[in-house]
Amino acid sequence: MSMKGLPILLALLLMGASAEAQTKPATLTPPAVVSVIEGVSGKRFLPDTAIATLSEEDETLLAKEPIANWGLLQESGNMTYSNLVVGTRSYQLLITKLPKDEFPTAMLLRFVTPKSKPEPIARGVLKPKVEPTPK
Repeated sequence: MSMKGLPILLALLLMGASAEAQTKPATLTPPAVVSVIEGVSGKRFLPDTAIATLSEEDETLLAKEPIANWGLLQESGNMTYSNLVVGTRSYQLLITKLPKDEFPTAMLLRFVTPKSKPEPIARGVLKPKVEPTPK
């Protein structure tokens, strides 16, 4: 399989995984996840689904890894993605925007080993950051 086909395959896997995953209220989305998604995307992340429970190791890795260690955002069709690899564990941020959607959707995935299936961590909407107006 070519590298161009990988993001499309991942998107299809995610649709199936997110459909069968038991979801939790978005209020349980850890701050480290929100911070990573906002830092990589440059937009405000509003979680609507926290899918997987993060281990303490995941939260520590996501909180301590600088945004600069994430790969540059890459486009593939109607999807944009970025990767972070730490040892054998990796994370991927997928951003999609369908023509009917007002705002793009972001999903953070975890790969426990290089050959494991992606585990969705959180999903939500990306909105432009609003800078406070000076008084």
